[in-house]
Amino acid sequence: MKILKKEIIFLIFLTVSVFAVYGKSIFFNFVDLDDDILITSNINYISNIHNVPKFFITSCYYSDQYLYYRPVLNISFAIDAMILRADPKIYHFTNIILFILSIYLFYLFLLKLNIDRTILKFVCLLTAVHPIFASCVVWVPARNDTLLVVFIMLSFINFINFLEQNKIRYLFFYSLFFTVALFTKETALILLPVYVLFAYVFNYKITKKSFAANIVIFVPVLFIYFVLRKISVVNFCILKYLTNCHEYILNILNITATYIGKFVIADYIPVMLYNVRADIVTVLINAVVLVFLAVLIFKKIIDKKIIIFSLTWFIVCLLPTFLQFENVFLPHRFILPSLAIILLVSKFVKFFVDKYPVSKKYLYVLFFVLFATFSYSSYMQADKYKNSDVFWVNAYVDAPEYHAACAGLAKIYMKIGQTDKAENLIRKALNYKFSYRYLIALADILFMENDIDEAEKLYLQVLDNIKGSNEIIYRALSELYYRKKDFSKATEYAQKAYDLLPYNIDYSKNLAKMYEINGEYLKAANLYMGLLEFDKDNGEYKRKINFLHTKTDNKENINE
Repeated sequence: MKILKKEIIFLIFLTVSVFAVYGKSIFFNFVDLDDDILITSNINYISNIHNVPKFFITSCYYSDQYLYYRPVLNISFAIDAMILRADPKIYHFTNIILFILSIYLFYLFLLKLNIDRTILKFVCLLTAVHPIFASCVVWVPARNDTLLVVFIMLSFINFINFLEQNKIRYLFFYSLFFTVALFTKETALILLPVYVLFAYVFNYKITKKSFAANIVIFVPVLFIYFVLRKISVVNFCILKYLTNCHEYILNILNITATYIGKFVIADYIPVMLYNVRADIVTVLINAVVLVFLAVLIFKKIIDKKIIIFSLTWFIVCLLPTFLQFENVFLPHRFILPSLAIILLVSKFVKFFVDKYPVSKKYLYVLFFVLFATFSYSSYMQADKYKNSDVFWVNAYVDAPEYHAACAGLAKIYMKIGQTDKAENLIRKALNYKFSYRYLIALADILFMENDIDEAEKLYLQVLDNIKGSNEIIYRALSELYYRKKDFSKATEYAQKAYDLLPYNIDYSKNLAKMYEINGEYLKAANLYMGLLEFDKDNGEYKRKINFLHTKTDNKENINE
């Protein structure tokens, strides 16, 4: 009972600490990096409970044209959307809760490995306020990694219970949580061999019977996963990556060294890391870390098997970060690998305190200094994600050679009407990487500058060269032909955009506008009725419906 009380006190202190640092983010807006596609643009789709099963047969961006298959992430957004629709507050609040839960589950998992309880609490508290993890909390789509931590930790905790007690219910729970983790993020897949390594390192025995039971469960799970993934997303050619991995070795070493450097000395945490080149300070930090690991091994301060497990965990969890063909990295991806650091630091501190008991009071002082410093740094770091304007300015400052940062900042300039600066940035993005998406953005800018004919040429050029979903271009062409007063074409493209994404609010409203212009008032009213089903208190929709019905009545009277 006494231990339970202490655990509750620790959880309360952890919760208060995280809310003290990140609580203000509840009032932040979205930053328009993935959250616009995942949430705001498709709010009608994700807020409809009947669409949840569809998350398992499409990519996380609700289209089969993308690589990422993460239905559990979409379900988490759907739950928030069903509560407060597109209000950012609920999404930020959920992010905070998931982050607290992930750190607490780190603690519970490592506690089962007989790590000193008090030391582990201090290390977990420092991890919770470390600025490298700020984006895990304040950038809404980053919850994918905290969700992964939650389910992987629950799986491993139940895996330990299964190995210790050999009860079917623990086999069920550990395999269930692994399955949920797998449908959360692909990283879970490469963690499967780590379960076996874990049993070996911590001296658990896997009987033939339990091994067979695992095969019976996991073979169907993996089969279903790969079948659904095949249906849902474009293929990822890992062979292409492996055969060209020599091109990425230097980048892998650079970014890994940078992650470690930022974890050890969190002086400045960028919102984006792009084409990173480790500086002399980072190289020295990593050299010290390597020497430290060597001392731990050769002096037998920590069991060699535990060090091997920690390094394997770190490498395996970080590896999927590099399975991409662009050299951009985001700090939130470091949270799952950080478990290895927490484990080693806790073990070393325990050794140090046992050998030098007098050091305990100095370690308390060090903890309070680091806790205060990290908390302040994280509090300030969070402000970089306050809204899209602030975020993209910071992204550009951190990665001015990254095409997406240029394009993101261009959108901000477009929003405030500074089309000349937006055009320069988009052309810069196109120089760094040709993309039809940026060509569309350039056409949008030309359209804003009233260069209608040139914008039309670019839109049609993109349309001729892109296969698959072209709803964005259709929407843009609809607006362009509306400006040219070619209402027939404007309606045609508005209809095409709507047919591809009927849940998109903007596409629905645009098509309704076209119907109204063409005198098809009932069709327009029906579209607004559809929108009203998802947003029952929307006064704009109600006014439009009443107005259009009035028009319909007048039209019928005239015809009579």
